[in-house]
Amino acid sequence: MSSNGNHTTMPLAPPSSEGLADPNPRSETARTVAIDDEVVKLKASLAREKAAKRKMYTYLVKIADELKTLRNESEQLISAAEFARKAWYEGGMWRGPNVLPSAGGIRSNIGRNENSGSGEEATNSIPSRGNKVASNMPAGTSLVPRAPVSLSDLFLDLVTVTAFSRVGNAIQDRGTVDAPILAYFAIFWQIWSKEASYSTRFDTTDISSHLETLLACFALLGGSLSAYSDFNSAGCDRIMGVAMFVALLHVALHARVWYWFQVGGEVDSVNYAVKRYAVFITVMNTLEAITWAVGMSLKLDSAMRPWVVLVGIILNLRLPQGFMPNDFHAACSKRGVLFILLLGFNLQSIVAVASPYFNYWDPTTDQYAFLFLACFLMFMIKLLYVDDTYAI
Repeated sequence: MSSNGNHTTMPLAPPSSEGLADPNPRSETARTVAIDDEVVKLKASLAREKAAKRKMYTYLVKIADELKTLRNESEQLISAAEFARKAWYEGGMWRGPNVLPSAGGIRSNIGRNENSGSGEEATNSIPSRGNKVASNMPAGTSLVPRAPVSLSDLFLDLVTVTAFSRVGNAIQDRGTVDAPILAYFAIFWQIWSKEASYSTRFDTTDISSHLETLLACFALLGGSLSAYSDFNSAGCDRIMGVAMFVALLHVALHARVWYWFQVGGEVDSVNYAVKRYAVFITVMNTLEAITWAVGMSLKLDSAMRPWVVLVGIILNLRLPQGFMPNDFHAACSKRGVLFILLLGFNLQSIVAVASPYFNYWDPTTDQYAFLFLACFLMFMIKLLYVDDTYAI
């Protein structure tokens, strides 16, 4: 203690721990709760941001897939446009087989021009041997310009309908549908199917394809003359000879395809699929030709002749999409044209049969009604046929 005049100063006591303590202990709890709330909010914000980024990533993946699909479609359209603009004589009138760009969505094999002597890619759409072109488009898509049925196809349809009409005349004369009639109809139908199967997979504008189609037409017309025959007759031999001739034509045609695509490439390449298809068709047509030859060598009174015909028909059955897909729209169009021609011939036959009873100088109401109802019936039958997208 010290004194200075009248004033006395006392020493200051050190602060106690009780004086430093928080006068409000609840504030610490409040701060902890606030910090916990902030942590919860930050976690929720991070979760929302992560979900948004995940959703954005999903959208980006979808956009990338759409862009990839659009790119593949554009490439196919460009390839189809180049194929459509190509002149029929480009690459030589006796050029090798060329896969259609619309054959099941696979792109045309634009290979090397071997006549040029260089390794650069040619632009004439002639496939090189063993050149790999992957199939990026799903099967069944048809994004290429849909060309109409060619005049050669239409001529083949007319010849086929003529052969069918001969079978119909045989049914009319016999008054029944027996096994030879069904067999001959199946043989004529399968000859047409062979031509359609090739033309819906390969380009048929070269001279060799036209020549093969012409020979097939000759065979159909020659076979139709024997549509009245039964199994134990020389007419059946002639029809089996027609079937063997067409089978040998397709052996040569597909052996040529195999020779052109003999370097198949990888498993997922177009060349590999074409090579397998050509080998399969060549082998099956060879077996079919041998079967018809065996049938022709049998005696006319042999009981095995109907069974040989049945085996030949079975050997000609094919899976529509086996080994190599076809141009589905082109196949539907060809069947549609054949169907319409058949209906037209039926309508003509109806009118021809009823014409002796018509009075052309003074037609009656019954005659008009008969013609209109016959046309209406054919039109209603026509409506039963539809392809993938359009009615014929």
